[in-house]
Amino acid sequence: MNTMNRKDLLNHLIEQTGLSKLEARWFLDQFFEAITLGLREFGRVELRGLGVFKIESREQAGFLNPKNGTYYPGGCIKTVLFQPSTETR
Repeated sequence: MNTMNRKDLLNHLIEQTGLSKLEARWFLDQFFEAITLGLREFGRVELRGLGVFKIESREQAGFLNPKNGTYYPGGCIKTVLFQPSTETR
């Protein structure tokens, strides 16, 4: 499975649009900031034709400290999930 990180996305944006590196970085920062704010406020951001970003909570596994035998229960952690639209797949 191939992945694209932020740097790859930035370079692709520069190639496709002709934006300067500074302009492309500003655009990506604004895009991700808007998604972050939407997730904080609503817990879900839907971009038609691209997919849905949403926050999901899950229980973290607990663990036993082997040195002293103390059990530490896991907490609730939140993760961001992305579900691509059928058009994107």
